[in-house]
Amino acid sequence: MSNQPLLEVENLTIEYSTREGPLTAVSNADFTVSEGEYFGLVGESGCGKSTLAKSIIGGLDDNGRIASGKLKYRGEEIQNFTDAKLNEKVRWKEIAYIPQASMNSLDPMQRLSEQAVEIANVHTDLGDDEALDQFSDMFEVVGLPESRIRDYPHQFSGGMQQRAIIALALFLEPSIIIADEPTTALDVIMQDQIFKYLDTIKGSTDTSMILITHDISLVFESCDELAVMHGGQVAETGAITDVYDEPKHPYSYLLQRAFPDIRYPNRELETIEGTPPQQFGDVNYCTFANRCPWSTEECREAAPELEATDQSADGHRAACFRTEEIFEQGDPDESLVAIRGDGS
Repeated sequence: MSNQPLLEVENLTIEYSTREGPLTAVSNADFTVSEGEYFGLVGESGCGKSTLAKSIIGGLDDNGRIASGKLKYRGEEIQNFTDAKLNEKVRWKEIAYIPQASMNSLDPMQRLSEQAVEIANVHTDLGDDEALDQFSDMFEVVGLPESRIRDYPHQFSGGMQQRAIIALALFLEPSIIIADEPTTALDVIMQDQIFKYLDTIKGSTDTSMILITHDISLVFESCDELAVMHGGQVAETGAITDVYDEPKHPYSYLLQRAFPDIRYPNRELETIEGTPPQQFGDVNYCTFANRCPWSTEECREAAPELEATDQSADGHRAACFRTEEIFEQGDPDESLVAIRGDGS
């Protein structure tokens, strides 16, 4: 396995053109994904994680653009690739995308088999029969009868359509799977089956996955490394064990406590008031400042950089001016109670 990261996101800023001016959806995002690694990209709705993922495959809306920064795949910059070059070198056979909105992702006028053959024709040298054989295998993997590969999308339920999308993403054996809330439309049994399969291919291949979700507990269970996002900024990155045991950013800390933890069955779940803000132009402040119980004026006057924590050897980094005060001195739970004055 190469020591070079498979995917590098370097100081990436993404903007959307609007009537009010350039809306900054992602600001100076920074992380890497290695071969064979399952990487979680976690944060609440509207934090920029799906926008970031779409930028990797050139899938931004027409009014979206990468304003600055770099995207490197196997060391090669891809942020300025044309559609033709992305089709030739990246999409489907190297990086496949599983979208959340399955109902809008399949061509209603084409049978599933026709869509699979079309993808193979554009992105590989596979013959039609060979492509259909591989696609049939993936249908079985995601729990769909092979006999239904020639059905139209409208003949499937929403959950079955999502499984068909997952089969399309997997059948060319890409190096990275970008999975944007990949099991949203599935029942809990099928969710478990899909993730068991993803764990199986993790153990037998070097396939990497970027799992995008608001559910930090799912990332803790399924991934090796993660990046926590809020308001278009990466708040914290690191190994799952480091962020789970010792979160170093207030947002990571509160997000983790918004989900049940079997270690603390009687703990009251946290709520993070408000929603991610909209930013226009340069973002030169912490976008969590107005929602953070520990913020000061400094947080509103400059954007903190991702910096190594005490566990710098494992790549644990956080973007917070007050990390040391909050997490190195005293108990953050006690200080949170004192700040809120709830005493409960």
